[in-house]
Amino acid sequence: MLNIKRVMVTGASGKLGGPLCEALLSEGYHVIGADRRLPVGVAGVEEVQLDVADTAAVEEAVSRSDAVIHLASCKEDREAVIKVSAQGTFNLLDAAMRTKTPKRVVLASGDAVNGIYFNEQPVPITEAIPMVAYPGYYAFSKVIEETMFQQYYYQAGVPAVVLRMSWIQAEDDILTHLTVAGDSFGVPVWSELMTDQQRARFASGGDAAVALRHPDGRPMRRHIVAVEDCVQAFLLALKRDGIEGHTFMIAMNDPFDYVDAAAYAANRLGIETLDLVDPVGKDFCVDTTKSRYLLGYRPKHDIYSLIDSAVEFRQVGRSRRPRSGFKG
Repeated sequence: MLNIKRVMVTGASGKLGGPLCEALLSEGYHVIGADRRLPVGVAGVEEVQLDVADTAAVEEAVSRSDAVIHLASCKEDREAVIKVSAQGTFNLLDAAMRTKTPKRVVLASGDAVNGIYFNEQPVPITEAIPMVAYPGYYAFSKVIEETMFQQYYYQAGVPAVVLRMSWIQAEDDILTHLTVAGDSFGVPVWSELMTDQQRARFASGGDAAVALRHPDGRPMRRHIVAVEDCVQAFLLALKRDGIEGHTFMIAMNDPFDYVDAAAYAANRLGIETLDLVDPVGKDFCVDTTKSRYLLGYRPKHDIYSLIDSAVEFRQVGRSRRPRSGFKG
């Protein structure tokens, strides 16, 4: 048994950080929530204002942690790539190596390293497929971080584990993405695919759920994951023996079909559907076999239950957690 009692979480105020901290507390862990910009806002968390690029501060926090979960990210901030993803990840791993205190160091990575949506994906994506990221600072940062985690495990025996997650959906994110009203969330941006007439129509009010298709008429398919299922994966990563050095794909069991999802969302929301064509996006499927059989991961959400959860979130009028400003 790992006997982990104290868990340090970097980037603890984020979309994943808040729910994860709550779950860790409910499991009986002492949680050290480290964040540089925003308060964690979870009762019971030991909050630490921490810049992961500060070597001494990172070592002090790591030295009193049985496990470290690294969620801090540069997003699409060019200035933060080296400071957060390179220097920060190096500081955490090097501190774990020198102090030998953490029994598990877990990275929140993303399937952006596989170039999802932008790159051709002829077969389901597994952990063994080379990292060929799509353009952008976020995807590049995750390649840097994963490489560091792998090498600190191989070279120094740091008990590193990587969770490579699909696009995380929390609160009503999936409805914000699937529908045309309000701010655009994720890619593609619906207004960029509309005709001038469609843009004018929806700019003046009304809403629709997007039935996204390829130019040949086939429905677009992509993989995502619910934040609750990501939390499950992190809890498992703190308990499973013998998984050091491994990477795990974390996603729903199956990719979703935009045409089916749009029909379901439209019915739940009482709105119409809108057919749009994406000339760029590529279908992709994530293979979670390794996660299910080695980590014990069992995702609870499919696209329909995720939409149901998002509708309920809106109906009860719950407040959204503060966001970093990056719409993804």
